[in-house]
Amino acid sequence: MKDLNLLFTFEALWRDHSVSIAAENLGVTQGAVSGSLKRMRQDYGDRLFTVVGRRMEPTPFAIQIAPTLLEALELVREAQNRAVDFDPQHCRKTFTVRTRDIGEAVCLPTILKVLRNQSPMSRVHTVAGTVDDTLSGLSTGRIDLAIGYLPTLKTDIHRTIVSSQHYVCALREGHPLAEAELTLERFLSQQHLLVETGGTGHVALERALVEAGARHNIGVRIPQYLSAPHLLLESDMLWVVPSVLGKTMARFFPLLMKPVPLDLPEFDVGLYWHDRFHRDPQSKWFREMVAAALRQSLEASS
Repeated sequence: MKDLNLLFTFEALWRDHSVSIAAENLGVTQGAVSGSLKRMRQDYGDRLFTVVGRRMEPTPFAIQIAPTLLEALELVREAQNRAVDFDPQHCRKTFTVRTRDIGEAVCLPTILKVLRNQSPMSRVHTVAGTVDDTLSGLSTGRIDLAIGYLPTLKTDIHRTIVSSQHYVCALREGHPLAEAELTLERFLSQQHLLVETGGTGHVALERALVEAGARHNIGVRIPQYLSAPHLLLESDMLWVVPSVLGKTMARFFPLLMKPVPLDLPEFDVGLYWHDRFHRDPQSKWFREMVAAALRQSLEASS
């Protein structure tokens, strides 16, 4: 294969099973991917990928040559990484971080503060998405790092823990239970606000509420964290929230935090990245910088 770009196209089709998705992840047009596939078919005298249902599936010949081509591409990447003399002070990259609004509120200010000092010309772009979107983004390089509690994110993924957290119960100042002990009976008798967190480990929280008997007392379900304090201030609802976010919100809203009278496990806040970029100097510097910054700030607020 004379053109290295064809290797990248082969890898994308092998991974994504779709011309359109491969084009998106490569940052090119569908026509460019189709043109590269046509050239590869001419070079090898084989169709390589054919449409089966809604997916592009490899032919037996493509399956036979795939290990060699993918290994060759990995060797090219490793050679490029070794040649890079990375200097954070001169880096102009926009680092893309997958996190929800909780991460933006709790983690992003610390990351930006350190980034300004160590790499002043770098930028940060945050995105949210499903676990599948996150895995795809990490594997293609569209996402540099994922932050959060994502225990289902496993395939070819590295993880480092930056903090262990627990849950607390948030309620407004002046709430009827503000001065009272929050017993299990009182806890279960109240209306609850629930942030739905599909794809994260926090789904265990809803399961615990339901199993404790509060299924019919979940008064409001919302998809994001940062609107929750506004809803608490106008109601008598309770909100079970990660402790670090509860403390952050209590700095800006008149909220109280009480221990949760449920047996809820602690959970780990981690950083996640794909094996493809494990040895990349730029990626390595960024995740180590983020890890050090968050360990210091999150442990200080625990």
